[in-house]
Amino acid sequence: MNPNLVTMSGDTSVEDAMHLMREQRISSVVVQPTADDEETGWGIMTQRDVISRVVSATKKPNQVRISEAATRPLITVPEDTSLLDCAERMGSDNIRRMVVVDTQGHPIGIISDTDIFASVEQFGLPE
Repeated sequence: MNPNLVTMSGDTSVEDAMHLMREQRISSVVVQPTADDEETGWGIMTQRDVISRVVSATKKPNQVRISEAATRPLITVPEDTSLLDCAERMGSDNIRRMVVVDTQGHPIGIISDTDIFASVEQFGLPE
């Protein structure tokens, strides 16, 4: 898991989030719910979301809030979830990353397919 989770207010513009993502060399940000989307809760905005929901829709990134481009509901796993369980969930849900939450349900990190690949390549398949 990468504990350097980047969260942003859902009111942030996609353009600002894109700049931050490029500067920090990350491919996603976790989106805090705004008053308008408290029912839907937390979300995640990935580079793929920007391409499919903003760029290909010919919307201007400076005029779209990240809450509008985010994927919801946020797919989460508890912090004690095994690497194999994470890999299985990613495969069955056809996703590339999941947010890791603590016992209170607060986001504390993110695990990606790249993290799993690197772990297996370096340490082998867990037993």
